[in-house]
Amino acid sequence: MINIKISVVIPMYNSKQTVALAIDSVLNQTYQEKIEIIIVNDGSKDECEKIVEEIILNNQTNKLIKLINKSNGGVSSARNKGLKEANGKYIAFLDSDDIWHPKKLEIVIRLMEENKITFFGHAYKLTGDFMSMHEDEKIKKISFLQILMKNITQTSCIVIKKEICEYFNENMSHTEDHELWLRIALNHNLYYLDFPFVKLGRPQLSNGGLSSNRWAMRKGEIQMYRNIAMRKKNLLPLLPFLIIFSLIKHLRSYIKSYI
Repeated sequence: MINIKISVVIPMYNSKQTVALAIDSVLNQTYQEKIEIIIVNDGSKDECEKIVEEIILNNQTNKLIKLINKSNGGVSSARNKGLKEANGKYIAFLDSDDIWHPKKLEIVIRLMEENKITFFGHAYKLTGDFMSMHEDEKIKKISFLQILMKNITQTSCIVIKKEICEYFNENMSHTEDHELWLRIALNHNLYYLDFPFVKLGRPQLSNGGLSSNRWAMRKGEIQMYRNIAMRKKNLLPLLPFLIIFSLIKHLRSYIKSYI
């Protein structure tokens, strides 16, 4: 077993119905060494913090569970608070309505250590039971261009090395995760495993999530392209084409919804 401390950051807002399952999926990880779970309550109004307090009181594992209460500032501010509090060599994100495969950390951390990876992502699933991973599953490097054109993963699927020290943009309420992956990808290669170590509590474009506001998502994507072009100056000539590409995607999505 690799003896490395992992920090798990879970932002929580009105998650009374789901947060216990999310935390349990971390407590039940086969990776038994040095896990700290940081739950950041972002001004919830459904008393979900009481559920977390009870879990902390009854915790009989060797995993440290920390609850941080803060006023409501949005999911990015909650994740950033968790990032700043994290003490692990690696930081893994988990949304409060998602659950992890029990071997996620054991396998992902081993792959990151063996291959000296600082930025890792994997696939997710929406329904059904978790499967066993086949030995022939291979990690692959994802290019910056691939990430630029498509957010290939989801926040609960990402693990980063603490030393990366990049934070979510708190001025963005949509596509803030994709924007962060792009900023990280400017200096770190993203490696990806096409195996679903996460089951999402709802589809990314479900009515309950921010992604359901498609035009707001598109405006967020355009802002993301502008932000990254200002950092990577050779993208500036491509910015008009990236904006047109985003608008075409929006139009296609709009037409699809009415067919």
